[in-house]
Amino acid sequence: MISTFTLFLGAQLFLVLLAVSLGRMVYIYRIRKEENRRKELELSIMEKRTQILAEGKKIAHNLEELLFNAQIQKEIDDMIRKN
Repeated sequence: MISTFTLFLGAQLFLVLLAVSLGRMVYIYRIRKEENRRKELELSIMEKRTQILAEGKKIAHNLEELLFNAQIQKEIDDMIRKN
């Protein structure tokens, strides 16, 4: 009787340890999956960063030209109004 009880207790202990081990494995899997997804997003951002910076410089240059032209037009309009 004691040997069957010991065997039964051992089996329950084994199942508990197995469940804890599997739960930990699933938890670590989810954490690593999330970390990998985050790293992939960071890499995609870094790849697009150079393209975005190049477009930003082009837009800034165009904006600078537009502001310069607007300032010249304003000065011309001011001169016409004075005359």
